[in-house]
Amino acid sequence: MPKTEAPRGNARRAHLCACPDPTAHPELRSYLGRQYVAVRVAHYKVAIKALKFAGKRIDDLTRDNVSLAKENARLRGTLKGRFALNVATPVLRNGLGDRTAVGSYRESLGELVHLVNELGIRAQVAGRAAAELFLMGPVKLDIESLWTAPPVTEEEGLRRDDIRHRLSVPHERELLIRPDEIGERARRQLISDVAGSGVDTSVQELVRRSPALRMGKVSRSDDED
Repeated sequence: MPKTEAPRGNARRAHLCACPDPTAHPELRSYLGRQYVAVRVAHYKVAIKALKFAGKRIDDLTRDNVSLAKENARLRGTLKGRFALNVATPVLRNGLGDRTAVGSYRESLGELVHLVNELGIRAQVAGRAAAELFLMGPVKLDIESLWTAPPVTEEEGLRRDDIRHRLSVPHERELLIRPDEIGERARRQLISDVAGSGVDTSVQELVRRSPALRMGKVSRSDDED
């Protein structure tokens, strides 16, 4: 009598059974051993029905997520156009005490904030390498140029050195161009630190020089000093 070959592999084989006791199949149990799994037909149908319902529900949720994502993108686009970073300021539109240089300086600071704020978007659109180059080139040059007066205290000088450090060290630049929440926090911190690194000193210098230059009391050589 030929021997019955043992089942190959480790796959479990389910036996759909309509009888009251699906485990009462000694011939199958002896043939399949541990691979034997008895499942009542009724239970199988219930499980299939539940899976179909779950699949439909997942499809519905997926469609809802896509719809919500589109709506979110539309609202963000609308808000971005309506609440875009405005670099102009109505307060200094006509200057400060007839000193127009202060208003121009404020707008330059606003442009810088705008550029720093968009570093994450630049990294997504143009690539991280391009965003990092933009950060260590134009942004760094703009910051240096906006310090129109030497630091008046040692602490102010240290704050400027810290900003220079962040724009010079690769891993610090990598934080600033990240297009995620970590990058947003790093950029917000940089903007805040730039505002506290000598903007007031530069404004005071502009205010001091503006009337004197307008009245011709300061020579070009003095101004360049």
